Amino acid sequence: MLGICSQEADLLDVLFSATKSVALRIGPCYKHVCVPLVLAGTELAYVQQAKYLGSCCSQQQNSFDQAKIKFCHCFNAMLYRAKNSSLNLTVCLC
Repeated sequence: MLGICSQEADLLDVLFSATKSVALRIGPCYKHVCVPLVLAGTELAYVQQAKYLGSCCSQQQNSFDQAKIKFCHCFNAMLYRAKNSSLNLTVCLC
């Protein structure tokens, strides 16, 4: 499948950054040794944890702790800036 994606990317003049790409084994068989995955002639490294769109995924479970920390940091910054404001601040955590 990665070979097909590489061939199509070559036809479209799109380059994959194989040095930034990693492979993550998820599920009960994550400890098993797998065949090396090759993308654009480069072997992908198998990692125990990967970060995607602010959330960290690990082999055993998804961890949204980093996303929660970033949200709380931004929310606290907004509250701090609005503390001397005459505006009423309504927060809806739906």
